[in-house]
Amino acid sequence: MMQSGKQKRAAIMARRQARREAATRAVPVTVRPKGARQVNLALLAPHNSYGAPAFVERGYYMDLAFTCRDCGASQVWTAEQQQWWYETAKGYVYSTAIRCLGCRQARRRALAGTIKENKQ
Repeated sequence: MMQSGKQKRAAIMARRQARREAATRAVPVTVRPKGARQVNLALLAPHNSYGAPAFVERGYYMDLAFTCRDCGASQVWTAEQQQWWYETAKGYVYSTAIRCLGCRQARRRALAGTIKENKQ
């Protein structure tokens, strides 16, 4: 069916208006969990990756439960601890907690002991 120039312009304007309305629709607001901390992208260590870690896509850190690799205890890596690890200590953005505090300290003592033995 043939359309006049006026009809074509009206159809184009209607499509544009529909696109504008679709772009300005309200984005559903996600409720952050209690204790969540905002991610500061400028403070993260540089990483050469094609994708972003989950906390970057979310925009905030949230408490993560994990099981200690050595003793099997259930632990929680808090949002505050994650923020310190990634932003202050400049930890690798794809690393996560795998050991509880007691096991980390025991591992450090064991490694320090083997280093001293090797030097003697």
